[in-house]
Amino acid sequence: MISKIILSILVLLLGNCKAFSPAVCGRPKNPLFLSSSSYVGPVQESVELRLKEEFSPTYLEVINESHGQLEDESHFKVVIVSDGFQDKRLVQRHRLVNASLMKEGQLPFHALTITAKTNEEWDSNNSVPQSPACMGGH
Repeated sequence: MISKIILSILVLLLGNCKAFSPAVCGRPKNPLFLSSSSYVGPVQESVELRLKEEFSPTYLEVINESHGQLEDESHFKVVIVSDGFQDKRLVQRHRLVNASLMKEGQLPFHALTITAKTNEEWDSNNSVPQSPACMGGH
């Protein structure tokens, strides 16, 4: 299990799944959660639960990219694959993900990077871009 997680992290960092095993690259039959950290806080758990309920993803990865301590839970990256994004433009997908995470009209954290793909898009290109550098705030 540890080696699969390490390979998955390498895939994210290198962006080339084809160089790794099908077990890592292939889309799992059930939603899969991968974490780059052993710490999973209440905000991250809430993000995962809301996205699973809203989109029934075939692949879901929520990464805590917070500066300083991971317990801050201020910056997240979401990689989500769902047929719920079919026939939706990129901006529509991002709005849907944002809307599903909103509390009282705002996100409960500072920053969110989203990669949202359909199953077909993920099968043809499962690369995930790096998150942009934070410009300040939290």
